[in-house]
Amino acid sequence: MKNFERIGNEYKMKPQLGTYVPLIGIFSIIMIVGFVKLPESSFKWWMLGILVILIISLLRSYFIIDMDKREMRVRKGLVGKEVTVPLDRLEGFTIHKLKQYGLITINVSLIARYLHENGKEKRVQLAQSYFTKPIQRICNEIDEIIGAGDGR
Repeated sequence: MKNFERIGNEYKMKPQLGTYVPLIGIFSIIMIVGFVKLPESSFKWWMLGILVILIISLLRSYFIIDMDKREMRVRKGLVGKEVTVPLDRLEGFTIHKLKQYGLITINVSLIARYLHENGKEKRVQLAQSYFTKPIQRICNEIDEIIGAGDGR
């Protein structure tokens, strides 16, 4: 398992730094330039605020597959609430690509589709990257984990 850590019968996805590292790097550079070149401007404080929000968002995010409870728990973003997906209500996974001008892939997301208590189909984002290959690996590992729990 490259993307998950096993703790007992729980599998926790390692932090996905692929989207956060470039953003944190860019905002750090902009903030430093702001402190050096624009000492009287409030611009540097805005960049520091955005940087702190990005770091908090990274630290709050998690994705856990609990095979004892037969569920997935996901929290993404700064203010996102935890979403619990029972494995028996899981419909499948979708890899969603966002392209700019129909040519350049700028975001790839792994989406889980599941049935909510009221029977309505819901979706939750599990992971994202700039490239398809890491998302496909994560999807394959999730299939392995869930398949091993089913006794397949």
